[in-house]
Amino acid sequence: MGTLTRCLATALVLLASGLTQAQTVEGPLVEVVAVQTMLVRDELVTFGSLRSDESVMLRPEIEGRLAALHFREGQAVKAGDLLVSLDGAIARAELAQARANLDLAEKSFRRAQLLFQRGASNAQALDEAQSLQQAARASLALSQARLDKTQLKAPHDGVLGLRQVSVGDYLDAGQDIVNLEVLDPLKVDFRVAQKAVGQIRLHQPIEIRLDSYPDEVFRGEISAINPRLDEVGRSQAIRARLANPELRLKPGQFVRVSVILAERPQALVIPEEAVMPLGERLLVNLVIDGKVVQREIKLGRRLRGRVEVREGLSGDETLISAGWQKVRPGMAVRTRRAEEGV
Repeated sequence: MGTLTRCLATALVLLASGLTQAQTVEGPLVEVVAVQTMLVRDELVTFGSLRSDESVMLRPEIEGRLAALHFREGQAVKAGDLLVSLDGAIARAELAQARANLDLAEKSFRRAQLLFQRGASNAQALDEAQSLQQAARASLALSQARLDKTQLKAPHDGVLGLRQVSVGDYLDAGQDIVNLEVLDPLKVDFRVAQKAVGQIRLHQPIEIRLDSYPDEVFRGEISAINPRLDEVGRSQAIRARLANPELRLKPGQFVRVSVILAERPQALVIPEEAVMPLGERLLVNLVIDGKVVQREIKLGRRLRGRVEVREGLSGDETLISAGWQKVRPGMAVRTRRAEEGV
């Protein structure tokens, strides 16, 4: 019995040793992924407001009664279109009087010339007649200008806002009538902190997003940089322009601005969980010829669940994304793609 017991025990030990060796050769099961390439951007994110490219409030330069409005609220107009007419009766009467005075002054000047040429008049009388003629011409030009100012025209193409007056109102000089906005292109005004000023340059691309169109991105570029920083907030004012051909965007809207600082179209990207921190070093576990190989890497931007690898990988590697805690360099492993089921 003793001999039989010893033989059975020896057999069990040998069997257990064989199973352990088989498991070691076969290795643990780990999930692996391939290194991916994608566009990665360095961005500076801030907030801003949309502004009209040009915005003017139409106001009369002279006082007078509002005779007619030649537009509809919200109407698109062209430069030079007649928008407002003030009562010009007095201005036309003054113009007629100025023309009559000029006609009389010119006749007086011609008579004075004839008398001077015949020696019947002196130079002083001729000079006085010439001065009266020039004064009459200036008076005519002034009367014509006053009449012209009773007609208010669009200074540029644009879209009109809401009028502030009605026909028959007596308007003071400088009183608001209606605003005129240029909506294509639009300006984007925003600020960047003092520490980011050195990253901003003219013609840098930007992207904006806003709540009105949550799934859309609108693109433009920086057109102007204020050379002076705000002394209170220590920030710099930046202005960009973007096209708005369909007039979907409106001045005054609050927007999220992303300034594109740099783009890497073929950046290497791996899952964040594949990175193994070891002190101050960052490692990944590769699978090469069925065995684990560790490699040190340097990271760039962190994305949603992924990270950019700036150094350490070439792009054709297969790395362990789950299960790397139970492996060590040189160990043989069994692999399964991370996207596959258990």
